[in-house]
Amino acid sequence: MQAVDRTDTIHLNGNVRLSEWSWYNCDIMSAQHHYVSKFHLRQFLDPDSLSQRDPWLWQGRIADGVVKRRAPKNVGTKSLLFDGPGGLADRNATLESFLANEVEGPAAAAIREVCRQPYGSGFEMPPALMRYLGWAAARNLPMQQLFSDWARAGWTNPDQMLVEPPPEGLLGAIDSKRAIAMTHSTFGARVFPWDANLTVLAKEGWILDYNDSAGFLESVHIQAYYFQVRFFPRFHWFALHAPDGEFFVIADRAVGWAADGYIDAPPSCLRHPSAFVLAPLSRSLVIVGRHTTDSWNVTPSQVNALIALWAQEWIAGPTQFTVEAALDARRRASSV
Repeated sequence: MQAVDRTDTIHLNGNVRLSEWSWYNCDIMSAQHHYVSKFHLRQFLDPDSLSQRDPWLWQGRIADGVVKRRAPKNVGTKSLLFDGPGGLADRNATLESFLANEVEGPAAAAIREVCRQPYGSGFEMPPALMRYLGWAAARNLPMQQLFSDWARAGWTNPDQMLVEPPPEGLLGAIDSKRAIAMTHSTFGARVFPWDANLTVLAKEGWILDYNDSAGFLESVHIQAYYFQVRFFPRFHWFALHAPDGEFFVIADRAVGWAADGYIDAPPSCLRHPSAFVLAPLSRSLVIVGRHTTDSWNVTPSQVNALIALWAQEWIAGPTQFTVEAALDARRRASSV
């Protein structure tokens, strides 16, 4: 996004032309990047709103339980969140353009294909959808905090042996000449030169600062690659369709997982035999990834309770009742 030069828009009489204000406002709106894709959110519209000019869904806040009607364009956004290259080879490109053109567009057709799968059926994940789910799992805003939490828990022993080597080509997604923003529980935030010894810094208690845009976007890109190449292909995938009159919700973590009973487990725990992934694709369809092909008897309300549990700020769904019920299930589970 280019900055607006107001000297080009102000006339001698001090007025701004309507056409220029329209351009300016559009530019401001475009700065709101969706960390849950707008086309994905539109799959959760209230059926009663589909004939309206501006259809809506229902968004429920985790903090206070308030549920309100919202247009998808106003849900799951943050200003300029993906306004950087991440791990793209073209350092002048942005992840926002890459996601829109290379990830979300092909995924739309793949989602329509999966929606035709019979209930409980296993299926081969379309590559375009696998790619989209990898990004959907990694790019959401709650991951910013989760990356920090996992780093604090896992960087205490930087010399630990890797379970398996990184996927081929992974290190190509890292700008090796970039200054590194890090943070410390005692010393706060600091930027280190690109050639700093990260192993030594980690032993001293420094972790990457995921509030730094460049570091966060690189981490998102790397994690999305891991999901696509390592973790998700190992699962057996099947479809869950909601019965008539029942619906699924989606959350600020559009794709979530659990392992050994933990809903905030780091992605490496997806190797655990008990691990599973839930990806709500529409108000009537969730796809599930598991390490087993055994049948899994679960209801929409149980699925929605899990989705609400790993949400950080909000969930959304097609009816007020569905969203309120999921929030209520979260409150009951959290109080146990």
